[in-house]
Amino acid sequence: MTQPLTVQTVATQDWPRISSGFRDLTYEQALTYAQAAAQRIRAKAQFVTLSDPAGQPIAAACLRIKPVPGLGRGIVWIAAGPLVQPDATPENLKAVFAALSAYAQRSGHILRLRLPASTLRDVPSVDQLAAAAGFAPTDRSAPYRTVIIDCDQDEDTLMRALHGKWRNPLRNALKSGMELETQPIADCTDRFHGLYQQVQAAKGFSPDIPPEFYYPLTGPDFSHEVLFARQDGADVGAMTIGRAGTTGVYLFGATTEPGRRLNAGHYLMWQAILHCKTHGMRWFDLGGIDADSNPSVTRFKLRTGGTEVTAAGPYEFQPTGLSTALIRTAETIHTRLKARR
Repeated sequence: MTQPLTVQTVATQDWPRISSGFRDLTYEQALTYAQAAAQRIRAKAQFVTLSDPAGQPIAAACLRIKPVPGLGRGIVWIAAGPLVQPDATPENLKAVFAALSAYAQRSGHILRLRLPASTLRDVPSVDQLAAAAGFAPTDRSAPYRTVIIDCDQDEDTLMRALHGKWRNPLRNALKSGMELETQPIADCTDRFHGLYQQVQAAKGFSPDIPPEFYYPLTGPDFSHEVLFARQDGADVGAMTIGRAGTTGVYLFGATTEPGRRLNAGHYLMWQAILHCKTHGMRWFDLGGIDADSNPSVTRFKLRTGGTEVTAAGPYEFQPTGLSTALIRTAETIHTRLKARR
């Protein structure tokens, strides 16, 4: 591709149709989630395509735009985007980065992005393409490492791929008599939340975005279900799964002390893999790993037989001009004030 791409704003109601044409769509770029995520940080969600001279969309993205008050310019964040599949050739990616850097320069916004993890795995090559367009790595946004299961395999193959120290507890769980119940989150919010709060109080953790944020999300391009593990009529564990496009993702889980003795975590993760496969998902993202802060969960997820993946980015493009320094100063002040609160 030798000619530049054109960044065009698209109507909100058209976004589910446009985004569904990209194989790397995840819930973070789904209309249902993206609008709520932007509202949560008092930003504006804007949907764009990056099209070639013939008008064919080569990429698409939801931009979360948060201007600095009184400045009219600020930070644009693209989470798990832009969407670039099915044709993410190096030439196309080069054109996508060039179009985004040109947009940032024109608008005066600092632009940050982290690409989808599900299909872009040659990170060093993407790093080079991003750098050529003026993007640099940034620590102002969190990187994303995860484990992804290829659901386009039969059940026997998935079982054989499990690490032996993972497969054995799973087999014990499958023989324990636990039963599976699946419900839309809208039908069992209180039930799941009570279980989650019980485990949260015992372990003392606090996620950046709590499950309460996800409970009311309903829309045409995002499904959210809960898988319950039950023993003798009682819930001993639960896991929530979000689905958008052809990717499912593990969002939240909770396992009681009786559930841990029954290996309910192994049981639910296995059932979640099969759940995504049954619903036509191509990929199941296990929701991120961090070997430093949570080595036991990282080991648990790595032993599922999935592929460890690091998403390309986060990258940042800083437009030239005085406004960039003002934006960064305002962001630093906001971050410090938030930390004090």
